[in-house]
Amino acid sequence: MTEPIITDEEVLRHVTGLVGEAYRRQLWLMFLDADDLALPVLMPIEAYPNRPTYPHLEKIAGAIAEMVAELQAASVILTWERPGPGDSTPDERLWAAALGIACEVRELSVRAQLLASREGVRHFDKAEYFAAAA
Repeated sequence: MTEPIITDEEVLRHVTGLVGEAYRRQLWLMFLDADDLALPVLMPIEAYPNRPTYPHLEKIAGAIAEMVAELQAASVILTWERPGPGDSTPDERLWAAALGIACEVRELSVRAQLLASREGVRHFDKAEYFAAAA
C-alpha cells in the first residue's frame, strides 16, 4: 500500500525514486491528493525557454491548474531536471520563483520544488530561488 508523503525527506525519496539522476532538461509535475498520497500521474514538460516569459509561465501554470482540477489533487511537486552540476543557475532560480508565484496566484499548492542534476536530486528551497529574484 502507498504511504503518505508528508516530510521533506519523504518528498526527496519519492522524487529520487521516480527521476533519479538527470539526463535531459525538463520540468516534472507530480501530484499529491488531500491525504498526501502520490497520484499515479507523472507529467514531463520539455519545451520551455531558458528564461521564463509570461506566455510560457501562463501555459505551464495553466497546465498545472488543469491537472490539479482533473486529478482532484491537493498539491503539486515541481522537479527541475537537467544534466550538469548540482548548483542552480540564475535562470533556474528565476523559473522556480516565477512559476511558484504563478501557482500561488492561481491558489495552487506547491508542496515542494526540487532540482535533479547529475549529482542527484535535492530540495530547491524558496530561500535559494527568491534570493536570485530579489
